[in-house]
Parts: sequence; structure tokens; C-alpha cells
Amino acid sequence: MTPAARVLDELVALETNERLLIVHDRQNEPVARAFEQVALERRARVERIDAEAVALRPWGRCPQEVLAALPGADVTLFAATYEEGEYDARHAFVTLATANRARHVHIVGTSRRAFVNSMLASSTRVFDLIGALRDAVRPHSKIQVRSQVGTSLEVEMAPNLRWFANGSTIRSGQWLNVPYGALVTSPAQVTGTYVVDASMGGGYGSRLGSLSSRPIRLTFDGGRVQRVECRDAAVKAYVEKFIGEAMGHDRVGLLSLGANIGIAAPLGELIHDENMPGVHLALGENFAARTGALWTSHGQLSFAASDTDVDLDGEPLIRHGRYVRLV
Repeated sequence: MTPAARVLDELVALETNERLLIVHDRQNEPVARAFEQVALERRARVERIDAEAVALRPWGRCPQEVLAALPGADVTLFAATYEEGEYDARHAFVTLATANRARHVHIVGTSRRAFVNSMLASSTRVFDLIGALRDAVRPHSKIQVRSQVGTSLEVEMAPNLRWFANGSTIRSGQWLNVPYGALVTSPAQVTGTYVVDASMGGGYGSRLGSLSSRPIRLTFDGGRVQRVECRDAAVKAYVEKFIGEAMGHDRVGLLSLGANIGIAAPLGELIHDENMPGVHLALGENFAARTGALWTSHGQLSFAASDTDVDLDGEPLIRHGRYVRLV
């Protein structure tokens, strides 16, 4: 109830008599009911739909009953487990919700534990830190990342590259993934070694969970992966397969500075772990329209590391996964 209240009060500012539409699957029913109860306490009008009761998974398209309920909703919330082949259904929901000027909260592939854990810090504190980070980075900033498990990475920025926030108050026609809390960009150069010991994205990554017992070691030169190492041969083959699938899959498309200071440790869930204080990477897609990157790629594989030390332009920023300045 407390994290649900934090979302509705701090992220979407739900008001009396506004209409909230909650769409969920069976596994997320407890989370959905918490949002329902909080909204009713705020005297909002609530409609809750169990999408699995109206259409079998995987949803190749968004169920018509769900789409028909969207018009007139002031706030929408979609909470479901991650299923391969459901991107189009989720995309259709978000597109129609935002087209109808709803304020949308998206909770996909996030366990109850990760949802609760990611909402321990107030959104104001997280947003203030994201703003302070944005003010601190420069067009030619350099970021150094180290960890006890072997990360030793140098990142360089360039004047054409822009940072954007994964975390802000949601306004009409906008949406936000929860968990949230990072400042994101596309780097100019990445050199060195990055050890992924928290989690990996995608359906396979979500099934693997924590990578602490089988970390992935990525070696970069000029922003491109030169070598993949992992004691688990299946994990190594999966990453190498992604890298070879398409143009740009060997390049670091996104770099994020996790800024959710309520997250103290990884849970093995990428969407949670990538907001943890530290530096996290994604190969492939770089959201060029937002970052200003001069190349493009389709498809993305994201990685999160834990307990990192980060220096920004030679000054300590994070030590052992906790911010030592700007907070």
C-alpha cells in the first residue's frame, strides 16, 4: 500500500473523482488491488481489469476489452509479467493511453518485491539527484567505473550527445516505467572491462535472475565489444548470438547513471537493478532522437552491475554503490 500510494501521490498526483484504469495479469493482482484501494481512499473512480480473464497469454494483440476501457481515463496503470511476443500488445496500450492524454504508469516484468524495494526513497529525492547529475555532467565529461569483481571502464562523452531522465513527474500524455530513477545517454567512447554481476535484460535474462554466481565479462575497445567471457557457456552463447544478430549490436548504445538511492542491492531483475546507484550499459538501441547519437541500431540487450565505484571527471561520485556527493 505504501509504494502504491507513493506512485499515485508523487508520480501521477491522482485527484478526487479522477478515473484510474488498472490493467493487470493474475500474478500482479495483489499489486493491482493495492493501487485500487489507495485510489479509492483518495475518492477516485477506479476500474480494474484482469486481462488474463479476458484473453489467454501471450497477448499477440492488446485485448479489445482493455482498449475499449481506455477512453476517458485520467490515469492508467499496466502491471504484468514479461512474456515474449507481447511487445505489440503493450505498445498498443501505451500508445492509446497517451493519445488520450492519460498519465500512464508501466510496471512490466517487475516482481512484487522489486516494486516495493524500488519505492523506498521519495520521488522528490530521486528527481533532485537526477537533476543534480544533469547539472554536473559536461559535454566532454569522462566517467571511470571500477568494481572489486573486475570492472575497469573508461567512458567519454561528446558535445553532440544529450542526457535524458528516466524518472520525472508524469504529465498528461506521458508515461513512465516503474521502477525508475536514472540519467541516461549514449556514450561517445567506451574502453576497458565491464563485469555484469547483477542482471541482464530480455526474456532469457529475466529467467536467469541474479548473475552473481556466473558474471559476464565484457571487454570493450572504441565502444565495441571485443570479447565476451562467462563460466556459463549458455549465457556466453546468448550474448554472443545477440552481438552477431544485427548491425550495431556490438556497440554500447546506452549508458545510465542509476539514481534511485532507495535501492541498496540488486535483486536479479534488470528493470530494478539498472536504477541502482552505479553505471549500467545496454548494447544496440541508443534512442538517437533523445540522445543525439549519430548511429542507430534495432534491438537492445541491457546489463546491470552492482557495488561499483564511479568517478565523474576525476572526482568521486559513487563508492560501493552509494553516492558520496550530490545527495
